[in-house]
Amino acid sequence: MENNLILSKFWTRIWAMLLDSLILGIFGYILGLIFNTFFISLGENAKIIGWIISLLYLTLLNSKINNGQTLGKKIMKIQVVNIHGHLISLKTSFIRALVYTTPFFLNGFKIKGISLFSPVTVIQGMIIFTVGLGIIVFYIFNKTTRQSLHDIAAKTYVVKMQRSEDISFMPKIEKLPYYITGGIFLLIVCGSVYSLNSNSTLTKLVPMYEEILQQDHVTNASVSMNPLIGGNKENKHYTYTVRINIDEIPQDQSISNPELQETVKAFIKSSAYESDQDILNVMVVSGYNIGIASKYQSFNFFKPISEWKKDFK
Repeated sequence: MENNLILSKFWTRIWAMLLDSLILGIFGYILGLIFNTFFISLGENAKIIGWIISLLYLTLLNSKINNGQTLGKKIMKIQVVNIHGHLISLKTSFIRALVYTTPFFLNGFKIKGISLFSPVTVIQGMIIFTVGLGIIVFYIFNKTTRQSLHDIAAKTYVVKMQRSEDISFMPKIEKLPYYITGGIFLLIVCGSVYSLNSNSTLTKLVPMYEEILQQDHVTNASVSMNPLIGGNKENKHYTYTVRINIDEIPQDQSISNPELQETVKAFIKSSAYESDQDILNVMVVSGYNIGIASKYQSFNFFKPISEWKKDFK
């Protein structure tokens, strides 16, 4: 297709993106100061607020309503257009923004009532992770058109405000990013299949993890297991770290905290750990993450499982 467009350079778009991220972050920080308690009460759902704000910002400003320019693009003197050099509609801009923001805002987002290792959760993670990495891969390796996945989906280009005096043909998208993204997807599929079929100790902790999530004020949780540094190779011990996010500011930051107590009891009852000499580290986290801004406070207790058993005997 003939045109007189001059494609934006790599670092120009990076700087525009960083400026937009800074602007959204400042706005999110101000919202956090005003609605701190409300955001905390939303738990994981608070991310949806930041997602909506980002969608509105990118959709409206990258469309013909604002000359195809977010504030970052305006500063860097670039804009979003179609192959003819025309500004894009709200619909096209929304599709572009949706593909761009979805993997970053839904990364790690848990569907209520769905198990951690269920096929739905695994497929969700595979798609989101692949698209997220694909956006980065295409932007780095597609040097001919500098289109990332969201540009390809919306058939858009990011170009300089000035136009070339000469008419030329738009080059084709390079095939290398397709191959790299396809390889990443295959690796993710293999890793996911291995996780689903693994009989590791960590898998045995899943029922305990799901029991923790049933607590009234717990909005999210994570469990990790690592070999204890300096442990005996013949009699290896582990450190288990259980992090729980709660939807309120904790009034009690001692071992008497109710969410911490219920978490420890669920862990001990699971009997999935190797030995009473293993270490259990419980972190209680309160705060919010709206995607464009976050704020957390936490406290934790770290001791051998045998000591925890004495505390809750």
